[in-house]
Amino acid sequence: MSGPRPAIDLTHALPRRPIAVRRPPGTVGLAAMLGPFALLFGLLGLVLWGLGPDIANDWRMRNDAVSAAGDVRAEAARCRSWLAVVRACSVTYADSTGGKRSLWYLYFGAPGEERIELVRSRSDPALISTNVGLERLTGRTLAMALLAGVLLLCIAVAAHVVHKGATLQRAFAAMSGQRLTPVVVEIERKNLVPPRRRMWVYLYDDDGKPGRAVVELSSKDRLLFVTAGERWALALRGEQGGTPLLLDSRLSSLDLTEAEKAAFLEACGAAFRG
Repeated sequence: MSGPRPAIDLTHALPRRPIAVRRPPGTVGLAAMLGPFALLFGLLGLVLWGLGPDIANDWRMRNDAVSAAGDVRAEAARCRSWLAVVRACSVTYADSTGGKRSLWYLYFGAPGEERIELVRSRSDPALISTNVGLERLTGRTLAMALLAGVLLLCIAVAAHVVHKGATLQRAFAAMSGQRLTPVVVEIERKNLVPPRRRMWVYLYDDDGKPGRAVVELSSKDRLLFVTAGERWALALRGEQGGTPLLLDSRLSSLDLTEAEKAAFLEACGAAFRG
């Protein structure tokens, strides 16, 4: 957290009885992450099954490759460079039966013209590759491993986000029926979430340690901001501690009567003005 937290005492603004938490703010759940998970797993499959088999075959034939004789011929070959260090090449060749197959290469290297020749395994003539594929075999393997590692890391991060969201929902549910105390939390950032949601990231004091929580509210819901700069907002903490429940200005999460809501908001307004 940065800067001093505003000192506001609203201990007696809420009824001193157990309060039910009916509709806590939403969190990032599995349903919201199905699209990203599908994309990440699809990309991982594309990397492993698109590049892996050719790399495995080239490792098998790397020590007994010979020039491919006339029953196979190159149909097309193209290489592209990305960011001046990543090369992506595709080679399409045809065999004696007229069937066509493509080889895909991804490796690190400077841009330049590649002279591509077809080669085959002496011990297993069915294995076809190119001179470029064999020369860049180590780099291709490293590039595939790096790309797959990045995608696996993204999947792990997404799974961690879903787990944190589920843990937060359980914490909010456990607050129901406790006596709740208003506390001030720091708003770290906010982001729009299509179609009509807003994600709030807030910081709080977790028993002397910094804590961070992420929730989603309707874009029409305004927080109970303590200061004019909208840096500090009001939340509720249960008797057992844990993550505070971020409040919206309608108090839609709490099972309060309209009179109790009006009294609490009036007390908040007086404290904020002070």
